[in-house]
Amino acid sequence: MSTIAKNLDEESKSMRRGGFAEILEDLAEEEKLNIEEIKEEALRIYFNLRPELKLEGAIISYLKGKCSLSRAAELAGVIVPEFKEILASKGIIRETEGKEVPEMDRKIKEVFLSMRI
Repeated sequence: MSTIAKNLDEESKSMRRGGFAEILEDLAEEEKLNIEEIKEEALRIYFNLRPELKLEGAIISYLKGKCSLSRAAELAGVIVPEFKEILASKGIIRETEGKEVPEMDRKIKEVFLSMRI
């Protein structure tokens, strides 16, 4: 289990012991609030208080292929070049796909031949 998962699990258990889940459910029912929206807002606030977890979660989602590089950067609250630097600083190597060499050679020849006038 990752550090982020452990932290969230421990804090979730603590909240359940303290009755926060019950309070949330009662409040949502009484005030006719959408409990999912409340949970999402609570998570957003939590991640703003713990930005390292937000970053770690974005990296994990990216590595699992659940989101693109640009979406992961957005989730982490940074720009794409900064997110690339963060990945590199953590020793995470990004794999990129490219065209095969023969295809690239063919395209280069086409471009240069089209430039001849």
